[in-house]
Order: sequence, then C-alpha cells, then structure tokens
Amino acid sequence: MQKSYANFKDPFGLLKRMLLSGDRAARSALYRAAAMKFVGPLDLMLEKSERRLLQEENRISNLPIIFVVGAPRSGTTLLHQTLARYLPVTYFTNLSALFPRAPLTASLKFARFLKAKRFDDRSFYGNVAGWAAPNDGFHVWNRWLGTDRYRAPQQISASAAREMRTFFNAWLAAFEQPFINKNNRNTDCVALLASIFDHACFIEVRRHPVYVAQSLLQARQQIQGSAEIGWGLHSADSSSGKGHIDEICEQVFSIEKKLRTDKQRVAPGRYMEVSYERFCQLPREHVQKITRTFLQQELDESALRQNLQPFRVTNEIRIGRMEFDQIQKRIEALYGASALSKFEDYPLTHCEALSAAPQL
Repeated sequence: MQKSYANFKDPFGLLKRMLLSGDRAARSALYRAAAMKFVGPLDLMLEKSERRLLQEENRISNLPIIFVVGAPRSGTTLLHQTLARYLPVTYFTNLSALFPRAPLTASLKFARFLKAKRFDDRSFYGNVAGWAAPNDGFHVWNRWLGTDRYRAPQQISASAAREMRTFFNAWLAAFEQPFINKNNRNTDCVALLASIFDHACFIEVRRHPVYVAQSLLQARQQIQGSAEIGWGLHSADSSSGKGHIDEICEQVFSIEKKLRTDKQRVAPGRYMEVSYERFCQLPREHVQKITRTFLQQELDESALRQNLQPFRVTNEIRIGRMEFDQIQKRIEALYGASALSKFEDYPLTHCEALSAAPQL
C-alpha cells in the first residue's frame, strides 16, 4: 500500500467491505485506485509540462481559495459537493487524483472530457462517484503536509510554503476562477494555511458533536474493521486504557478546541461557521450567503430554487442505545452545558424526531 494509506490498519478487509457495501462511491474509489496503475506512465510524461507551467505562471492571484473545514463526519463533504456544483469555482477532481505528479496539467488537458459538474450528492466517507466529482486532494496536499492523514504539521519550511503558493497561483491563473477544497486534515492547520494564503477563506461545518461521535464510531467499524482502531483527524487507537467511546468523544472535542484556537488567527471576514443541520434544511440560503460573502456575487435564485432541494438531516440513532447514551454523557461532560447549547439549532430530541421525516 502507498504510504498515504498508512493510517488504514486493515486495507484488505477494507477492500472487502467496500466491495460488499454496494455503494457506488465506494466502487468509484476502487476504480480510481486501479486506474492509477495504468496512467502512471502518462503522469510521468506530463510531469515536465507541469514544472514548466508552474515556472511560467508565477504571477500572484487575488482570487479566493475557499477551505471547507470541520470534524470528519460533520457534513464537510456534503457542503463541499454543493458549493463545487453551484458556485463559479474550480476544485480538485477525481480525474486529477490520477495524476499526482501533474494535477494542474492533467486538469487542463482533460477537462473537456468531463461532464461538467455532474456527480452524485452521496459519498462514501469523503469519496464521491464520478470523474468530475470533487476530490479531497491528498495527491496534492501530501507534497507539503506529509502523508499522515490524521495530523497536519503546524509549521512548514519557507521553501515548502513558497511552492504551495506557486502551485495555487498557477492553478488560479490557469482557470481564472476561485478555488474550493475540502480536506479534513486541513482542519488541523487552519492557522498555517491562513498565514500562507492572503486570500484564504474558511467555512467551518458544525454538527451536533453527539452525532459526529456516533458517525466516527461507525466509520471505525466500516473502515478499520474495529471500533478499537482510530479513524479520522486527531484519532487514537483504544490502547491506552480508555475505551473507544472515550477516545472518540475526546477526538471530537480536540478538533473543536483546535479550530477555536486557529480561528483567532484568521483575518476578520474570512471565516464563516455553518450549521450542518441548518444547511440541510436551508441549502439555497446558505449557498447564496457564501457566494455573496466570499465571491461578492449573486447566483441565479430561480436556478437554485429549481435544482437545489433540502437534504435529509441524518441525525438519528444508528447504534445500540447503550453506546449512544455513553456518547451523549461523555460529550456533555467534555463540552459542558453552555458550550453544547451552541449546537442546539437542532437539539437532540428534535434531531431524533427528524429521523422519521421522509427523504426530501
């Protein structure tokens, strides 16, 4: 397995579970992994063109780079998909992920073969089906942030920061549109990214932490094959005497604390918080607000009304009641009643009631 997959402890078990899931996005991720073996020689051929392109496009762009951040399983992928589809922005695609050495060159050369912004609304743990679908971009970010998917460096060398700026200035100049990306690891280095990019903007997705913790527990079982093995940003294996419930709840709280600290180092007006629950209920209003705030534009309201419908809030009990109650008690102990009240746009009882609502 590639080093960038070192955080996955049971890769062959994961392969089996993905195949048996019947999920289209899961199968799509497997197809991409297989396709990389075949396009590797072409990627090598394009690498020289990529270096030349980065050298030529050395002007500084004033277009915004929008980062969607938040805890894994908080709704960041859903928001990223929606914004990538409706906003006049560019993003890393699944096709570009086949070319880790030349993502910009490949994106420019093969963009005409993609069905523009046509992809599923569903995802499999961050993976979206379709070659034109948004991709987290580990194939690019790993250049400067390393291959650990669960932790990000808090500082990088001056040369690495310069290379990062050069790459994204070239990307913005080539496509002449703002850029958007979601990569949960970038949540761990918001302050670093804000210091590197003068025009960086951040949208933090906030979901009730009880349901984030529950979803992380399910992710451990699905991805790692065991609730005792950590998965996602700031995760740890349950081997220090703590149970997996404690580890997961502390993981969620740790991400919350890190974001609260880093947010203070972002320029005013460049950081927005979005409630997952409210976004699902009112996606059009949120998309318009984000467009006005960060792009100083207004989208066609009639097109949004026709095409963008509310999403189902998936805050519902999906595990045993005993484990769910343990999560709820631990989260309440970590956050405290006053801090948890910030998430009460959709309190727990309301969220459970919504689970019976039909799919919109």
